[in-house]
Amino acid sequence: MYQCDELITNTRKFIHANFSSVAEMDEFLNLEAKEVERWISSNDISVAVEADVFEIVLKWIEQNKSERKAAFEQLFRHVRLAFLSRDFLLDVVTNELVEENFDCFKLISKALKRTASEENLLQSPRKGLDTRAIVACGGKYTFCYLPEKDEWKRLADGLTERNDDTQMINYRDQLYAFPSVYKAERYDPVFDCWSTLDHLKWPTKDPAKVTVIRGEFYSLEFDTSSRKSTIKRFNVERCSWQTVLSSREGCRSGSCVVAAGHHLYVCGGRLEGDFAAIAERFDTVENKWEDIASMQQARGHAFGVATEGKIFVAGGRRGYWGSCLKTCEMFQISTNEWQLIGCLKAPRENGSMMCLKGTLFVLGGSSVNGENDLNVECFDPTEDKWMEKTTIPVKMICGDYKDSFTGCVLKFSKGVLDKLDVVKK
Repeated sequence: MYQCDELITNTRKFIHANFSSVAEMDEFLNLEAKEVERWISSNDISVAVEADVFEIVLKWIEQNKSERKAAFEQLFRHVRLAFLSRDFLLDVVTNELVEENFDCFKLISKALKRTASEENLLQSPRKGLDTRAIVACGGKYTFCYLPEKDEWKRLADGLTERNDDTQMINYRDQLYAFPSVYKAERYDPVFDCWSTLDHLKWPTKDPAKVTVIRGEFYSLEFDTSSRKSTIKRFNVERCSWQTVLSSREGCRSGSCVVAAGHHLYVCGGRLEGDFAAIAERFDTVENKWEDIASMQQARGHAFGVATEGKIFVAGGRRGYWGSCLKTCEMFQISTNEWQLIGCLKAPRENGSMMCLKGTLFVLGGSSVNGENDLNVECFDPTEDKWMEKTTIPVKMICGDYKDSFTGCVLKFSKGVLDKLDVVKK
């Protein structure tokens, strides 16, 4: 009435943040079907688990079942079935309202067949259920770390042992493991389970770097005998890797490969028998290589990440027979310039760097004496220094653990995380 836009906005935020409580109030239970639909279709409502939305719909209908059950199908379509557990889906399928409505029953049947397959990628979880965490994988063990709570939780074990060459990639909010020996595996954070991907095999017999650019898998293979690099893209329709370009550019084993925008950045690596500082990038739109400024320091087996128009590269090895590095540098894409930043607390090579909520983290790889590093470091840009944040708690489970870990950032449902036990360090 009074056009109090700020009050309307704040009220809506309050309702979103406390939706489970609001939905039990008479004011909500007396709303018209269209109003209920407007609220439950929102991506911003905060609920403990998606199953709560289904229970809210049932409670609203029970207020006047004879008249309101006609609106059930309309409301049921806004329940995100992809984020309901299989046990809950089996309960839903026997619900009276679902059994009486063929279309609703068909949706549930589809969801039950879909478990741990690609169809759950068609929906996204509500924002209130999202929690981004760091996932660390080594051997068959999988852990996730919540920096804000400083907590580790154990996830489902992988199906095969992961070796030091395994690469972990976040693709459409699921975790893909590319070991150089076994078939690719996928971790589903909704169901906390791994599955083998027969159709997504390693792109070559030789080690390759796999990453995601603009929603597509790309691989970069190095053939040191012919001194050629080959860019391949995974063709979903054919379930095979298709060669994009093969050339002498970008061919350096042990290089750091980072995806940013529509480019693939290749930094350092072995050149003419030793590691180099040279860097270049591949344009996936123009399908061509482009020169960029060289790094401040030659390094091989380094690791990095891209965020906010910058490329960060850390660690690696000084020379082919040299010692591990703890130096780090940053590339400003807009100005084509590298600059050194604060050093890691400890030297390491073949580690993983990731960015979570604007903060850089480093884990995994091996340290100066060749031992696998279980320490996790984070970067403080205001102090320009790295700090020890935590330790991967694998030795709490397996005292003589010796495999290297690989890290990645992944989005989880709060409902799933709440069910997992905290691993005490």
